[in-house]
Amino acid sequence: MKKMKKLCAVGLAALCLAGSMSCFTMAEASENVQEQAQDQMLYSSRMWESNGHIYTVYNVDAEGYTSLSGNYMDAIAVYEGKVYWRKNNGEENEPAEIIRMEPDGSGQEVLAENAHPSSLLCIDEGFIYYTASDEKGEQKSRRINLDTGENQEAPPYRFRAGNENFWFSTSLEDGIWYCSEPGYKNIRSMSGVNGLRLGALDHKLYYMVQGEDSLYTTCSFDVETGETEILLRNQQAKSIVSGTGLYYKQESNGYTTLYRKDLRTGEETSYDLGEFHLYMGGGFYELGDKICLMRFRPELMPDNTELWELDTQTGEKRLIGQWYNSNAVNAAKEP
Repeated sequence: MKKMKKLCAVGLAALCLAGSMSCFTMAEASENVQEQAQDQMLYSSRMWESNGHIYTVYNVDAEGYTSLSGNYMDAIAVYEGKVYWRKNNGEENEPAEIIRMEPDGSGQEVLAENAHPSSLLCIDEGFIYYTASDEKGEQKSRRINLDTGENQEAPPYRFRAGNENFWFSTSLEDGIWYCSEPGYKNIRSMSGVNGLRLGALDHKLYYMVQGEDSLYTTCSFDVETGETEILLRNQQAKSIVSGTGLYYKQESNGYTTLYRKDLRTGEETSYDLGEFHLYMGGGFYELGDKICLMRFRPELMPDNTELWELDTQTGEKRLIGQWYNSNAVNAAKEP
């Protein structure tokens, strides 16, 4: 069994990117998180809200936020008061570390050094599951016993989305979609599902298919009935599922309207964003009464990427983070 190694204090200092963000103090972070240890986020994301405070890997420097790394390619999950951080070293296919730490960034332990740099993390019954990658790029499914640190082989699937009742995965062998109970128990194929996953809520997987005309169709697959439902048709821009909402947008003469459909109640809400070219390919999170959303502005080098907070109660927006993204030119062209 490979022994977990401790990171020295220098590792914590590396969480603060020189010249690009303010490092939070230990006292402030510890004070905020002690009462939040019970909160869970069992599936990796880049933002996590706990009792009104938001933790993120994005380069955010704003009141109410704590940045854990400042690297938008990283991901985090939360289990039993600990943060599990899949650290991306910036190389496209270079294996990455999985680190366990306190929510304030202290007490870091390296649990694995072979995670695929864009893999998702999922946690179930004391095990963290991930996709491993070797120097040749070959991928395998692994899991780590969080009590003993033992790294074990896991069923050959890549986790895509899930919740406490269902996991949705694709096979590492043939790419076919499967659903199961957490931990890949009672796994079964999902006939007819083929597209870009958006997320999972209750007993449904939400996904999106792009047609030959480049337009998008958003669908859901019901695990309990096996039925597929079309939710949106003929959309020029991608849709997003976050929290309990399905989001899509419409643009006219440079003005953007964001729409939200509640996936449980069907209630629809709209938000006037004004002259704001909203990016719908990612970087979008529903967090309590806030929505964090992204836009790319290549003309603002080097900080060509902006993260904004939208208050869903007042409609007000505020800029909460800026950084450089090498793909900003192409991303800004997306409808």
